[in-house]
Amino acid sequence: MSSQTKFKKDKEIIAEYEAQIKEIRTQLVEQFKCLEQQSESRLQLLQDLQEFFRRKAEIELEYSRSLEKLAERFSSKIRSSREHQFKKDQYLLSPVNCWYLVLHQTRRESRDHATLNDIFMNNVIVRLSQISEDVIRLFKKSKEIGLQMHEELLKVTNELYTVMKTYHMYHAESISAESKLKEAEKQEEKQFNKAGELSMNLLRHDDRPQRRSSVKKIEKMKEKRQAKYSENKLKCTKARNDYLLNLAATNAAISKYYIHDVSDLIDCCDLGFHASLARTFRNRLPLHEGWGRQSPRRLLLEVGNPPRPTQRPCLST
Repeated sequence: MSSQTKFKKDKEIIAEYEAQIKEIRTQLVEQFKCLEQQSESRLQLLQDLQEFFRRKAEIELEYSRSLEKLAERFSSKIRSSREHQFKKDQYLLSPVNCWYLVLHQTRRESRDHATLNDIFMNNVIVRLSQISEDVIRLFKKSKEIGLQMHEELLKVTNELYTVMKTYHMYHAESISAESKLKEAEKQEEKQFNKAGELSMNLLRHDDRPQRRSSVKKIEKMKEKRQAKYSENKLKCTKARNDYLLNLAATNAAISKYYIHDVSDLIDCCDLGFHASLARTFRNRLPLHEGWGRQSPRRLLLEVGNPPRPTQRPCLST
């Protein structure tokens, strides 16, 4: 009865281990799905950013052309007006200077927006495209490394499963051999007791050889079962040692994977993404904001110090 209970317990242990391995496999698959979803979300974000800056570049170019047309329209109008003719003679006419300064500012603003278009199209969008390629390449490399980690982890768990089944098999055989040995010892004890009782009764001389042969037969069976038990016990001990060593190695590998390898795998996918994105925006936004802040200041400086002609006009007498 005890041997059946132990065998049932061994089967439960094996079934529990198989359930744990199945759970680990499921977790490994889910980890790859999470990394893939993260990469897809980043690629979608980068694609949206590229589309945004592409559209913004078109708007900046359109706005630049509109400003240039506006400045050219009024410049041609001034060139044909009497104010323009009068300005040739009257340099200190401040309203005319301010009007020229506004047109000059408009042309410069047009060039600034054209430059923004060039920056968006040839710098920001190109850089975002390169980051997208980096994300794809890092995900593929991380997946390749992760597959190697998973293969090593599953290899260790499969080895432990094989060693564990071998140990439980030898353990069951050892228990079976032990029960058979105990049964032989009980038969031997019964035979000795029976032989003692018969010797006290005055049996015939012809029955003694039969008793001796049955005793020898039981002794040989006991020796055979003793040898079988010792052999199975030695195999069980060796298998148990191998099982304990593989169990320690498997626990160490699983612990290393979940504590260190998974974190390294995530860091590998994240490598340079945030830094590259931050550098891309840091190199663009200050330039755009700088134009917005500096242009009014330049305008005030130019109003206070209007550009002077290379040759001062002579006043007619």
